[in-house]
Amino acid sequence: MANDAWDMIERAKANGSVLRGLGAVGMSRSTAGEGEPEPYRLSQSPSHMLHRAEQLATDRFANLVDGALTLRQFAVLSAIADHPGLSQNDLVRATGVDRSTLTDMIRRLETRGLITKANSSADKRAHSVALAPPGAQLLAAATPHARAADAAILDALPRAKRRTFLTILTKLSKFADTTPAAETKPSGKKKKEREANPKKARR
Repeated sequence: MANDAWDMIERAKANGSVLRGLGAVGMSRSTAGEGEPEPYRLSQSPSHMLHRAEQLATDRFANLVDGALTLRQFAVLSAIADHPGLSQNDLVRATGVDRSTLTDMIRRLETRGLITKANSSADKRAHSVALAPPGAQLLAAATPHARAADAAILDALPRAKRRTFLTILTKLSKFADTTPAAETKPSGKKKKEREANPKKARR
């Protein structure tokens, strides 16, 4: 998997842009209107390889903390620790966790006594979130394991490639932060059109 990921990264660099490179790897002939589409190969799919890399990171962290926290729960606690008093909407933007998942996660963390919620002074309709003492203790205990999980992932890569790998991940993360959901998600009208006429949607 690491070799496939590095093949994708090198192709992206050769094209002069990470995002253009990712688009070029995933483009099929049908996009350009030339004949039959090529078979979709998971081994060449950037989205699939990123998903597999995420699974690796998640599993490494889970094994180290022995199930006390998930990697996303750790990310939420870290974001709260960095900026106490964030609203749940702020946490969605800070962590990338979708709204419905985050709402359920906040409820579970509050039930476990790891966080506290209070009415936001800036918006009466929102709640601000802060770490409770047990949450701060668990975050402090889990942080060395998060660093160890990061190190284990980087250790799987050639030393000379690690900085490039982190640079590319940073660019992709910033791209995700600045891309409105409307640009990556079809509107209700377009979705209905695709469902009604799938052949036209593939053009």
